[in-house]
Amino acid sequence: MICELKKIEKKYNKGEEVIPLRDINLEAQSGDFIVIEGPSGTGKSTLLYVIGSLLKSDAGDLIINGRNTAELSEAELTDMRAREIGFVFQDSNMIQALTLKENLEFAERTGKGRKGYESKAEEYLRKLGLDDRADYLPYQLSGGQKRRAMVARALINSPKLILADEPTNDLDEKWAQKVIDLLKDECRKGAAVIMVTHNDKWLDDATKKYSLSDGILKSI
Repeated sequence: MICELKKIEKKYNKGEEVIPLRDINLEAQSGDFIVIEGPSGTGKSTLLYVIGSLLKSDAGDLIINGRNTAELSEAELTDMRAREIGFVFQDSNMIQALTLKENLEFAERTGKGRKGYESKAEEYLRKLGLDDRADYLPYQLSGGQKRRAMVARALINSPKLILADEPTNDLDEKWAQKVIDLLKDECRKGAAVIMVTHNDKWLDDATKKYSLSDGILKSI
């Protein structure tokens, strides 16, 4: 089991109590391509942030690669995120002072934590049609190019768990399909992918399908 959620709950108090996640149970195993669909504002991004240990739940257990994240220190959580989880955020989150290629190389150094590895930056730039943008700074990239860059950064360390938040947003049909194909390739290599989307087009590609509405995760 790569990732398991047991009775996860998340609450916010903003004048009135809001509960975007209620009693969430989910298992992600090697090879799973999990798609969670639902309209905007239903807690899909919150769920990914909780799974990625970027946001703490108010109840329940999150177990990643056999470890309960509640028992890990902040340093251990940071190391786990760098080495074991690939994130595709809705925002680019790239380092603005680094070129696109340097951003990918920085992600590699952070994730691998050692010397002597062969960089895959050029390979992923080529796969995602960004090789001619390698020396561009983030502000020089279009929205679609930034999205593809985030996918490249998420995959470059071959993480066992990939969390993708609307990864096909801002992409035309060709590149949207290419991103889905790359995510499925990672599943075939043994990773687990959890993707959230408002576009039910991708449900047919999933090995497991869910909807998230009113804080409730349901298999579909």
